Formats: sequence, structure tokens, C-alpha cells
Amino acid sequence: MKSLFTVLILILVAGTVTAGCPSVDGLFTYADGSLMTGRASEGWCGGNPGQPGNMENAYSWDGAALGTEWHIWGMAVDAAGAQLLYSTVDASGNGLAAYGTNYDGGQVWLSKDGAWGDGTVDLVGTVNYCRVDIQVTYSNFVPVQANSNIMITGSIDECENGCVIEYIVTNAALVWHPSWGTVMPADYPGFLCGALTGELFDVCCPRMSISCAIPNEIYSWGSMKTLYR
Repeated sequence: MKSLFTVLILILVAGTVTAGCPSVDGLFTYADGSLMTGRASEGWCGGNPGQPGNMENAYSWDGAALGTEWHIWGMAVDAAGAQLLYSTVDASGNGLAAYGTNYDGGQVWLSKDGAWGDGTVDLVGTVNYCRVDIQVTYSNFVPVQANSNIMITGSIDECENGCVIEYIVTNAALVWHPSWGTVMPADYPGFLCGALTGELFDVCCPRMSISCAIPNEIYSWGSMKTLYR
């Protein structure tokens, strides 16, 4: 009985070590087809843009469905809120303004069927850092165009070999704003944190780097013993 119990423990430990780790690490990009573009929303949890607590929700978009490859969500604007970096907006409300925003928290889900996956286990991660720099064009104080540069880092939660998301860098373009008076388009991520409104974006040209400190091969017990002879 003791031997059987020991075998069961070893099986469980082995399953824990290998679950949720990338089978391939390296660079994945939209350019080589290994990383999809996406769509995103920012829910105005505080009632207005740029306020602390506003929350991001982004999914991959394959042209027909959201979230078949990746989902990044739950990043909340930090206590400082959006910081004005520069502005050329005049007294009539026309011009450009740039803002920098840091976010707290967030999670990452990567499909097991992505270029990094083994086809068996999805990857679940934690966002460690998220920064968005956005330039907004105003006409009569109404934003008519906005483009963002986004930087995210994180880690793979259940991976004991030290896999990290070194970076996810991407751009996003504003496609819907409540002040435009147009119907909100379908097939975009919903607003989180109970927000009734917010902004919608197209996510373009993402690049993601995953790095694992220890190679992710799965060894048999016999092959492992040969490493220590």
C-alpha cells in the first residue's frame, strides 16, 4: 500500500510540474501568423475615461470569433489615473493630447492550440506590468481619433520552470466612443467591473515573447537517471 501511495504521489507531482507550461517559447508575432490581432474594451468603472479603476478587457479576433487564441483582462487604471503628457488642444477644443496610464492587476489566458501550446493544456498567467500611452485627436473637445501603444509583462502561473511573458507589445486604435452618438458595434469585448459604457478598440500588430529558464522537455524516469550517472 505504501508503494502504491508513493507512485500516486509521484504521478500527481509530475502532472503538476508539466501542467500549464509552454511547449515552445520564443517570439510570436502577427507578422508570421503565430499571434492573432484582437479587439479590446475599456470599461469606465469610474464613470469617465482615465479614472482609477477603469478596466481593460481584450480578446484575440480571428475575423469571426473572439477569444479563440488569447484573452488578457482585468488590468485596472491605478490610483494616479491617466497622466497628461502633453497637449496642443486650444480654447475651441481642437488639437492633440497624449496621456500615459499605468494599470494594476490583470490575467492572461493563452490557448493550448496556439504556437506556444502542446494542444492539451491552456496557459494561464498573471499580468505583472501594464502601461498604455495614447494620443487623442480632439475636435470641439470630442475625441475623433485615438491610437495607443501598449506594453505588458507577466508570468505563467502553473509553470515551475520559470516561464515568463517577457513582453507583449501592441497598438490599439479607437473604433467607438460613446460621445459619437453611433450604435456600439457588435463582437467586441464587454465592459468589465459593471461599467455601463466605455471605449472600444481594434488591437493591431501584437508581438509576444515567452522565455523559460529551464527547457520544457518531459523526461521518462529512465532518461532522468542517466543525467546523474
